[in-house]
Amino acid sequence: MKISKILSYVVLGLGILGAILWYVMSSSISTLMDQNGVSEARELPFDIAEPTVSPLYFLTLIIFVIAIVATLIAVFSTLAKNPAGLKNAAIGIIAFLIILGVGYVLADGVETPLKDGEVLSASGSKWVGTGLYAFYVLAAVAVGLMFLSGIKKLIGK
Repeated sequence: MKISKILSYVVLGLGILGAILWYVMSSSISTLMDQNGVSEARELPFDIAEPTVSPLYFLTLIIFVIAIVATLIAVFSTLAKNPAGLKNAAIGIIAFLIILGVGYVLADGVETPLKDGEVLSASGSKWVGTGLYAFYVLAAVAVGLMFLSGIKKLIGK
């Protein structure tokens, strides 16, 4: 059995385990919120020691790290076996970085007051704008490629 297939099963199993843990942890957090009279989890005091939330949170982080490592191993093992794929991956990464760079140049950085009284810094605002511009460009490219693909199928190439 190939390592990529094994890693796929590991990631699938971790995903199922993560969903179960998320359900158990979210119900515990909901109970904690009700007990402390808060409406959002971020309003909970840090010193609450709930026996079901802390270990599950730690386990969820471990599963998350394992899933990332397994995914990276699968990706890099596939790229190592296919040098042409490595070139295509490098082209994609460079194109993405160029889109982020253009988005960063276009974005404005303005301090922005938030609903909770905090202030979003000019740098944070610039990065949010960068993400939005990158999203718009990538969405436009995706829609354009789907449109182009549909036209090619209609023409019959």
